[in-house]
Amino acid sequence: MLDLEFVNEFMYENFENVTVSKNGTHFHARCLFCGDSKKNLRKKRFHCDYNNGNPMYNCFNCNASGSFLELYSKVKGISINEAKKELYVYDPDYLIQKLSSRKQEKYVKEAEYENHNWILNDCIKKEDKLIRTSTYLLILDTFRKTRKIPDEYKLFYAYKGDYIDRIIIPIYDENDNIIYFQGRRNHPDMLPKYMNPTSTKGIAVLNKHKFDMDKYIIITEGLLDAMCITYNQGTSYLGSELSDEFIEKIGSLTNKGIIVAVDLDEAGRKTLRKLFEGKRKKEPSKYYKALRYFMMPKRYKNIKDINQLVVETNIKDTYKFIIENSYSFTSFYVRTKLKF
Repeated sequence: MLDLEFVNEFMYENFENVTVSKNGTHFHARCLFCGDSKKNLRKKRFHCDYNNGNPMYNCFNCNASGSFLELYSKVKGISINEAKKELYVYDPDYLIQKLSSRKQEKYVKEAEYENHNWILNDCIKKEDKLIRTSTYLLILDTFRKTRKIPDEYKLFYAYKGDYIDRIIIPIYDENDNIIYFQGRRNHPDMLPKYMNPTSTKGIAVLNKHKFDMDKYIIITEGLLDAMCITYNQGTSYLGSELSDEFIEKIGSLTNKGIIVAVDLDEAGRKTLRKLFEGKRKKEPSKYYKALRYFMMPKRYKNIKDINQLVVETNIKDTYKFIIENSYSFTSFYVRTKLKF
């Protein structure tokens, strides 16, 4: 998953006349490859969408399109393999060079720690004596009750720092250290919806040390969806790419199998298309036929994800419900009538 701040820096550094959408995830600029309109210098037809951490680009003038990895490779004049190393390998020195001075400071602050426990220094605690302590705790409690998040999952509220006024949703390792977290917005007008750490710590797996090896592991798009799956058998690919590397990691933690339960929206459909077909119908996942797929029953057709299912229905055993409505690849493919 690429950091939004990095993509933002890349666009402004390499493209002309860049503008960004209100939510900060869609970039619009003059095309670097075709030069766009020669008659109208204001015209710009190059688009780059952050796409939940898996950016894609397209020019409506020259029809150039592809992944951010391909874009980065072309702009920098390097091979795809070299681009992969620069974009996805943990390289503090390289990233620090590419980020602005303020982002550098943020990155260094995060990278100097072995884990992400530092975020708790910016979060409210019950014993704090701040004037608004009770207000912050009420916001957190209301969020938990409204979204029906089980008490066993810790949530925090950041009252200062880079993640101020965001609900912090952490992922822990076996030693109770935070290895990753999401900073979810507290109210709808906050942008972006999620803020994540600049420096990542490898593949973060929610519930990694709680899984029952003899049960299915259910992979969801969002952390809240995974937290709503009973018996701690849910985990999340964090709304980015459901990669073979992640599937392999999860597969080593279960003897039963894996069920994929994506959101019922365009982002979820893109995840499935990429699993089944790969980019531009090339290189599908090695594992797509070995997985099982959850399909929401027709009576719940207006429900988008597992968290909404828990909030709006009386279903208590979500693990059982998902298993009962999951299918092999072939059966799922036929049942969805190829509409994904």
